[in-house]
Amino acid sequence: MKVAAVWVGLMILCGLCGLTKAACPDRNSFSLDLQKISSISYDSTGLTQQRTRLHAWLKRWEKCYEKADSTYISALNQLAYVYNFTYDYQPAIRYATQAIALYGSTRGSLRLKTSDYAKTCYRLGVYLDAANETEKSLSFLLKAFESGKIHPDGIRWASAACPYITYSYYVKGDFEQALLYASQGEHLAYMLGSDIQISKLFEQKAQVLQSLGRFNEAKNAIEKAILLVRYDADNQESHAGQERLLGVILQEMGDQKNGLKHLQAAFKLARLHQNPNLSDYANALGLHFYRQKNYQKAISYFKEAYQINKSQYSKSVLFDHLGLASCALGKFDEALRYHQKGLTQLSVPFRDTSLTALPRAATIRSEPQKEYFLLLVQDKAATWLTYARKTSSHKKFKLQQALHTFMLADSMIDFMRWELSGESSKLFWRKKTRTMYEQALETCFLLNNTEAAFHFFEKSRAVLLSDKLNELNAAQRLSEDDSEQEKKLSHRIRFLQNEVNSPGNSRQIRQKYESELLNTLFEQEKFIKRLETTNPQYFRYKYDSHIISPRAFQEQSLKPTSTLPESAYLSYFVGDSSLFGLCIQSHDIALKRLDLEKYRYFLHQFKPLLISRNAQNKQFTQLISSSSGLYECLLKPFGLSKGTRLIISPDGEFLPFGAFSLSPTQPDFLIRHHAISYVYSARFLEKNESSATSFWPPGPSFLGVAPIEFPSAMNLASLSGSDKAITALNSHFHFPKNLIGKDASRQEFMNQAQHFQIVQLITHADADSLEAPTLFFADSTLALSDLPGGKRFQTQLMVLSACKTGSGTYQRGEGVFSFARGFLALGIPSTLTTLWNVENQTIYELNQSFYEHLATGLPLDIALQKAQIAWLTGNSRSNQLPFAWAGIVLIGQTRPVMTASFSDDWFILIALGFICGLIWGIKRYISTRKTNPG
Repeated sequence: MKVAAVWVGLMILCGLCGLTKAACPDRNSFSLDLQKISSISYDSTGLTQQRTRLHAWLKRWEKCYEKADSTYISALNQLAYVYNFTYDYQPAIRYATQAIALYGSTRGSLRLKTSDYAKTCYRLGVYLDAANETEKSLSFLLKAFESGKIHPDGIRWASAACPYITYSYYVKGDFEQALLYASQGEHLAYMLGSDIQISKLFEQKAQVLQSLGRFNEAKNAIEKAILLVRYDADNQESHAGQERLLGVILQEMGDQKNGLKHLQAAFKLARLHQNPNLSDYANALGLHFYRQKNYQKAISYFKEAYQINKSQYSKSVLFDHLGLASCALGKFDEALRYHQKGLTQLSVPFRDTSLTALPRAATIRSEPQKEYFLLLVQDKAATWLTYARKTSSHKKFKLQQALHTFMLADSMIDFMRWELSGESSKLFWRKKTRTMYEQALETCFLLNNTEAAFHFFEKSRAVLLSDKLNELNAAQRLSEDDSEQEKKLSHRIRFLQNEVNSPGNSRQIRQKYESELLNTLFEQEKFIKRLETTNPQYFRYKYDSHIISPRAFQEQSLKPTSTLPESAYLSYFVGDSSLFGLCIQSHDIALKRLDLEKYRYFLHQFKPLLISRNAQNKQFTQLISSSSGLYECLLKPFGLSKGTRLIISPDGEFLPFGAFSLSPTQPDFLIRHHAISYVYSARFLEKNESSATSFWPPGPSFLGVAPIEFPSAMNLASLSGSDKAITALNSHFHFPKNLIGKDASRQEFMNQAQHFQIVQLITHADADSLEAPTLFFADSTLALSDLPGGKRFQTQLMVLSACKTGSGTYQRGEGVFSFARGFLALGIPSTLTTLWNVENQTIYELNQSFYEHLATGLPLDIALQKAQIAWLTGNSRSNQLPFAWAGIVLIGQTRPVMTASFSDDWFILIALGFICGLIWGIKRYISTRKTNPG
């Protein structure tokens, strides 16, 4: 009876299952239903209906079918699209990500179209871009491009991705990549026959070329863009924007008349077609007249733009421009009021209209559009500075207000640096803030505030490369959990900032997001504070914006000793209109404004002569007079005593100070009077104090590397004699190790170098290309980006005897992008390197002399000075030219490095002790045997 009941139950259950399956429509019906849902209107009511019906559609599908197909993915895509349409980006991202995950999964056994994959990647990239997750957005847009361009139905999506990719690289400052994708997109758009898309990409190409200063090419590109849309009634908005861009480009080419003509045509078009961004066109005309110093007309256009505009951010910019124009007219109080109004327009809770009021730095952290705030704060500070310079009353008060405001702008740059993830984007902002640091230093000079000046000198020493390298190195020491938490917090903050500023959110919703943003920022602060304790190295690399005080720097790095001469730290800032020098000694700090015009004049004469022996021979008089002129500009004003050790922190050009002549007629080189070393900043010097040699050095003393011959594909000359030069250095060390010839491979260097106190390389290098600087080994190359950041280097001194290892691609505000700085970032405190291609025999002899002096226990800078003086004393006039010897420079710490390590010495002592003990034991045994023969 029970068995029969069970059978009946099973049969009923099976029948119900069959009925359920039978009630499922076929796939074609699902597809038709999806089409109907997707055709519902896109107003608020229609979007709500679509969202509800799509959720129901997905639930029905999942009950009926186990496997996904293109129709199911289309439903996920449509649902994501609907959420995106209502500015609800996180669900849009979630459903698009779910669609992406189905490609290649076991659940998607039915074949899914490549074109659908490209479409989904494209849309996900767009959603992520809207949510301000730029790096993730770029990765999916690139996938859309790569997958779509190879499929006829996917070309549409590959082409659509290109403008986003181009713009992403453009805002990062990676202009070469931006150009590449603009051209690729242009090609795909031609295949599609889309004039509108081609025009858009020509416009983007013009923007990139304009940023690169390639104005003729930019003009040609934007003119092509205009030709494609000029007579298209549906695209006059684009036409207006392109006319405006052409006007700006023409102005930068010096054609003010035609530039104005196109700006006016753009404004007329925008007004005629009721362009939603009409105020931008009036603003562009205002900026034209501002640059032409027609300030009244500029103000009239700025005010007209303000009357049109509804965006709080655009209004803040217009108030800023009104402030600048008013300042130029000498209406300083009015200018400050405009700047203050601009600050109160932004989203942070700051509404104080008094002229001296500023928001707190911590408050600004929640502002999603920090670039607007930075612009206003910088310009307000500059107005205070101009006010102080142009008027006589209350000068000190105005300067103090300027300094206070510049300090706030500097804090904002730190916050922005934390948020920027790409190397180029950091460089982009460093360029934009360069003028601010110049004005801040002028304020400090007028106030004679050397402590604040030291702060700005250090902050202006851009951190692009140390950020890039140290972030990569330290990230490998960050736990997986911490790394994931850091990413989540960063992404959440960017999302909330975007939502707080979203025009689609009601006031109540924005307030909710504001509250959540403040809580998340507080959570991030706690996370950073914890890192300071649990992972101090990563904290210091990524988040620590602390600048050592001048007094502490004097105590730590410049304190005189009884056995060594006094040191002086010299830091320079080369601006567009000013040159400042800061000299710190143990007992004094001096800030001076130096002669920029003379510096440029003598630099122009001196620099071309540096890298040519022949030029120095032929133009010896010019060499000495220009080097003396640079000495007069950069060093003489500080009145340093002969014998003072100089620590130079250069800005802009990396010059060999040792080759400066004290006399304008005779070669009295500075190296004869001062030992010289270089650092990138005092802070970098401070960070490497901790790596001082301990009582028990960590490893063996010397590794010599000389490939001699190179693969034929490298097309490099052999370095004959480099093996003998390395071998000759071995006499200064116990148990040296050499990698010579084929043993000097890339991998062997990377495996061995980290263990030795001193590493000497004699090889070729390339540090002049746009790519990362590269060293050449017997089998392949080593780029700066290949340096093993995860390994802890025990090395105290790296000697790079190669062609131009110390010089590299020059990026303004960043100093030289070089191997020397790369090794410093790995924790190697001292690097001896070359600024140009020093001749082989010269460098072999100078190295030998340097190591001889180093072996006596001298500091590195004095050992190098003595080697260079010995060279000057013992050589012919031809070999006394700076070309021969001045290109070898010391970067980093100067403390002595032992040529014979304690680990070597202790090994010898232990071995000798063991032998003595063995001999004593044998004698004792023999003696005992004699005494007790039985």
